[in-house]
Amino acid sequence: MDAENHSPQNAEKLKEIPKWTRRYAQNRTLTIPVLMVMGVLLIMFVAVVVVFPLGLAVAGFRKGNMILGWVGIAVFVAALAAVLTFLIIFISKFCVKNSGLIEQKIEQWIYGKEGTALMPLPKIVKKNSWLEIVFSAVFLICFFGSWYLSMKGYIAFKYLQPISVLYMVPFFVFGYFRLRPRVGPLVLLCPILYTIHAILIIVGVPIFFTGYMGIWNLFIPLIGYSFLAYVIGHVYSRYALKKLKGLTHLEGDTANGD
Repeated sequence: MDAENHSPQNAEKLKEIPKWTRRYAQNRTLTIPVLMVMGVLLIMFVAVVVVFPLGLAVAGFRKGNMILGWVGIAVFVAALAAVLTFLIIFISKFCVKNSGLIEQKIEQWIYGKEGTALMPLPKIVKKNSWLEIVFSAVFLICFFGSWYLSMKGYIAFKYLQPISVLYMVPFFVFGYFRLRPRVGPLVLLCPILYTIHAILIIVGVPIFFTGYMGIWNLFIPLIGYSFLAYVIGHVYSRYALKKLKGLTHLEGDTANGD
């Protein structure tokens, strides 16, 4: 076929490029699951480093082994001091002076070979950053408040997660609109799945913990569905990238820039 016949087809493909470029850029989300895994591993490491010597000290005192008990206390204090020092240095370096540096490094590691893909900075971040502080404060109060009321018996553990939908979902939705257009609507899978989880509990599906494990009724759905939503977003970015590569391989003289 000649270039004249290909031109209308190529013109239609060119119109699709901005759409799939936007979808690709909005769903380069694997950085968040990687950060979540790193956070969990860090918490586990800190728990082992701090809790193990404390448990050793308690066991020593219970058995009347004062040497073991005091050694455990000494190691516990040293480990706690080391962890606190590390956290202070880490927060000062990566959360205050160089905010976002870790995310940038991880994103470069994951997507570096694909080049740079950035969306405009959301206007709400520029003009209404105080909203984030207000929403975050309300979220934390509701989160730990509902857990405390549940531990005191005012809220049944069965209904802890369904009640949390009242503040979790608005917080998720606010986060989405706050970050637009840098993130796509696939992140809303998290509040959708979280709500479905609550509905299943209400209708009688026993997917909840009781007793001192009750706080996991909030943490597991929150972390699990967030992780799943961002992974799905990453998978969709692979599809969008494939579409982009197909669209940029135009036929005829247009593909060669003539």
